[in-house]
Order: sequence, then structure tokens, then C-alpha cells
Amino acid sequence: MRKVIFAILLTTMLLGGGFHVRAQETARAEIIKVDANAFPTITAFLDVYTPDGKFATAMEAASLTALEDGNPIPVTELVEKNIGAQIVVAVNPGPAMDTRDTLGISRYERAVESLRVWAESRPLEPQDEMSLVSTTGPILINATASEWRNSLVSYQPDARAAVPSLQSLSFALDLLEGQESAQVGMKRSILFLTPHLPDQATVTELENLTERASLLGVRVNIWLIDADSYFVHFSANSLKSLALLTGGDYFAYSGIETLPEPETYFSHLRHLYTFQYQSQLASGGSHNLAARVNFSGLDLTSAPYSFTLDIQPPNPMLLSPPSQIVRQAPDDDPYNTELLLPNEEIIEILIEFPDGHPRDIKRVALFVDDEKVTEITSPPFEKFTWDLSEYLVSGEHSLQVEVEDSLGLSKMSVGVPLTLTLVQPPTGILAFFGRNSAALTIGVVAITGLILAGILLIGGRRGLKRFTTRREVKAASHDPVSQPIPAMKTAQRKKRRILPLPGRTQGPKRGKASAYLTRLNGNGKSATGEEIPLTNQKITLGTDPVKVAFVLDDPSISPRHATLDQNEDGDILISDHDSVAGTWVNFEKVEGERILAHGDIIHIGLLRYQFSVAKPPKKNKTNIEVLPL
Repeated sequence: MRKVIFAILLTTMLLGGGFHVRAQETARAEIIKVDANAFPTITAFLDVYTPDGKFATAMEAASLTALEDGNPIPVTELVEKNIGAQIVVAVNPGPAMDTRDTLGISRYERAVESLRVWAESRPLEPQDEMSLVSTTGPILINATASEWRNSLVSYQPDARAAVPSLQSLSFALDLLEGQESAQVGMKRSILFLTPHLPDQATVTELENLTERASLLGVRVNIWLIDADSYFVHFSANSLKSLALLTGGDYFAYSGIETLPEPETYFSHLRHLYTFQYQSQLASGGSHNLAARVNFSGLDLTSAPYSFTLDIQPPNPMLLSPPSQIVRQAPDDDPYNTELLLPNEEIIEILIEFPDGHPRDIKRVALFVDDEKVTEITSPPFEKFTWDLSEYLVSGEHSLQVEVEDSLGLSKMSVGVPLTLTLVQPPTGILAFFGRNSAALTIGVVAITGLILAGILLIGGRRGLKRFTTRREVKAASHDPVSQPIPAMKTAQRKKRRILPLPGRTQGPKRGKASAYLTRLNGNGKSATGEEIPLTNQKITLGTDPVKVAFVLDDPSISPRHATLDQNEDGDILISDHDSVAGTWVNFEKVEGERILAHGDIIHIGLLRYQFSVAKPPKKNKTNIEVLPL
């Protein structure tokens, strides 16, 4: 190792003359960090350096290609940023630094003046993190340029009594190694002010510090402040090697040379590129990213940078889905067999990204009973319109939603059960009269008017004829010649036959029951059909002859619709069995049990009944008393 370093030093001395040496680097590109928090947009931080160790500025996005797991992807955005640098000035005082010129100014004071002027010219942005270190430890850590300048000027080491060592350089490396930079991509550099080192032991220690600085990526710049006779000292050669191997600069100062501008050491450290690209990854886990640079004669590829990414398919969910949908005829046209409402149902969904990386949605689809019924391929994706017009029978169904994102990842939601109930409108003669009631009413009125007009017309003619006949009969009664001979009355008279009154029918005889349900027609009058007697036994009404005691034949009636029972006090109670159309008393829906009263109107589905007891209560007479004024 020492032989290699010696060969490098010898070559450098021949080229640099032993006074000023700049690091001879190779062009390189390096990814500092990868940020995948905004996946699928990935942001990376990049350094690009030319062969002379300077930052390659003014690059454009076309000059860069992202290599994601080896796959080339165009860069969508490239931004060159100005950032601060972490700068540490380490002072190693020694007697040679206290040598003064004819003006009484020491070599160290002239070095401090150069650094002071530089610090005062630093702008507020970008903000550097500046530290000052001596052989006893850090004096100032991560300060602003103005604060650092004041500390540097105030620090007055006793250089004449000091023994040179590498303690301050070691403290500087400790400081940079143990702290996090405030900005992503901040570079670190040390300016080491030192005289020649007194013995070979310090040179051996210097080799260890060189290796440590290289591993940390810290550039070490050397100002050798000493007599020119020590510019070729063995320790000077070791210090040159330190600067070369860490990418820093070396300068030997005897008091008469012009010190270099410190900014030349740090300006190229304050640049950083950030670039973005759209990831094509479709699986989580460990991945790597490299950058290919093709700019101004540079053809570089950075080393791969490993990063971990969590990728999961989007998770769709039905948002408050309905548990039951009832399709039936419109309220204003209850006998319409062609139209059942609703014709469509709005289904809302919610899409979550469990990996925390929201991204564009490509499509969503609604499945009913594992069959796709509708699909959306453009925003908005939060709402479906489900066509119900093709569902003509009641049944149980299952709803699911499938979503696919821009990466091609898809997922199906958990099935949600739904009951679709169809209430068919009434059919038959009653439905016919219900649908055509208006036309039939007009027709009946018209026919009745015609009949009445005919009766009046015929009756008028008959009345005129009878009046003429009566006059003729009266006139003939006064003529004895024309009087008829009275006929003999028969001895026996025929028995008088009693005929029933027109329109009067014999009602069905009632059995022994405490109450009855009487079917009503649309006009609120008793309809044809038998009454339902209510005895002390429980009676269940519905369409299923196996489950009920009294069958009601109507599409609006559930298989087991309602029950009537008598309690211990003799009251008749009615209850509903969660039917679709419900049970209503006096237009109020029955919830639980309800006691019936004489004359109550009961709706069971679309059928209407009147409840009456065998012995209705007597009506109380109201006495009205007129008070005298």
C-alpha cells in the first residue's frame, strides 16, 4: 500500500512542482437517494462530475435515461438544484505557522484573513453548514457563515508552543461521520490548515485517516503552512496523497504565495440534480435504479442504487349498497303491467390504495352474480348506473366491483348480497276496471243519460196518449148506449204472490264468530266474496296454502303475510310477518301487534278489508241543551 502511495506522490510531485496539486479524478455519475413515496412517480437525486472533478452543470432531461431494474425509461423531469455544503475547517497549529513577515503578520493570520473575506462574501442561500475544529475538539458546529467567521477570528491558538498532530483532522472526520445533513445530497469537505508533521508515526496515522475519509466520501483540502524548505518533506508528500485520494486540493504556503480562493474548493459541491420518471414496476420488493448520462462528451452509467417498494393492487369497496330493491308499478298507475319502477339503481364505490401510493385508475366494472353488467373506462369512477329493466322476477343477487389501475393491477371486491323483489300489479276483471275506471265511468254516465232521455221521451208520449184516452173514456161514460156490461167476479181469488225487491240478494249466513273481515271494492263498499270469520283461533293470511290458514290470491301478498289472534281480553290483534307490501290499519303501517277496532280499514298488500265485530258497540246519543239567552 505504501509503495503505491509513494508512486502516486512521486508522479504528482513531478507534475505539480510540489506547490499546488489538484486531484486527478475520472468522470462519474452517482445516485444519492431514491424517493418512491409518490409512486408510480419516482424521484432520484443525482451527482454528475466531469474528469476534472467539477460538477457537470446545465444538463437537460434528454441527456439522462433511468435504468429501472435494467429497463430504460425516459426521464420526465430534470432539475438542477443549488444546495448547501458541510464544510469543516480543521486547524493544526505549529511554530511554523507563527512566523511573521516584515509587517508583523504571521502566516496563520494571513490564512485566517483569506478565510474571513471568503466567509463575508458568502450569500445567505444556499445555506452551508460550517464548523470549526482545533486540536482540543470542535469549537463551532453547523453554524452560518457569519457565525463561523466570528469564531474563526476570535480563535487565537498559541502556535509557537503547539506540537503539530493529526488530532484536529481526526475530530473533523468524527464530526462529519456522526451527523445527518440537513439537505439531501449535501457534500462534505474539510480544509486542513497544518505545518509539516514532525515524525514518521504521524505519516502512518495519516494513511489511516485517508482511507477513512475516502470511505465517508469526504474531500480533504490541504493548506501546508510552513517554510518552503518543508515543501518536499516526507510529511508534505503524505499530505499531497491525502488530498489526491479524497478528491481534494493541496497548496503549500510559505507566506509569500497568493492563497487560493476557498470558494474554488466548495462551489462544485453545491450542485445536485433531481430527476423524475414514471415507474413501470408492478410488484413490490427490492429493486435497483441506475442513471445513464450522455452529455457534452460524457457517456456515464451510475452504479445501481437499491430501494424497496411496497406495491399492492387497489382495493374497491361498495359504498352503502342497498340490501333490498322493490320494483313495482308507479304510484299514480298501480295497474300498469308494462312499467315497473325503479328502472335503474345508482351504485357508489370507494377505491383505496393499501400500499399508500394512489395512482390513476384504468377501469372499473360492476358484476352481478359473477357476470359483468357495466364497465367504466374514463373518470369519474365513483358511481355506477345499474340497469334493472331486465330483471322481471324476484330473487337473491350478489354485487361485486372490479378495479384495474394504471399498472395493470386489478382486484375484485367481496360479494354483497341483495334482494330484488318484484310486486306484480293486479290482473283480471278488477284490474281491468281499475285501469279503465275513468273511461268506464264516462261510458256509464253517457249510457245512463241516453237511457234517461229515452225514458223521458217515451214517458212523455205515453202520458199524452193516456190523457187523450181518459178524455174519450170519460165522454163515453156519459153515453148509456156505450156502457159495457159488468162481468161476473170469480168466486175464488188467486193468492197474492210476494216478489223480492229488485237488487236485493240474500247475504251469506254468518257462523259463530266474534268478528269478521269484509272485502271492500275500490269505492269503499262491500265486494263480492265470502267474509273471513274471526274466531278464538289464530288465523294466518298469505298465499302459501301450507303455511297459512286462509289463502289470499293476489300478487302483492307474501307467502306468509299477516296473522290475526285474540288475546285474553277478547281483543283482536293483527301483526305483520315482514311482508314486502306490508300490512296497514287505517293507512298506518303495522309494526309489531295492533288491536283492531270496529270499522277499521285494513290493507293487506293491495287488498282492502273492513273489520267489524259481531256485536258492534252502541253509539252514544248526544244530548244538546239549548241555554236561554
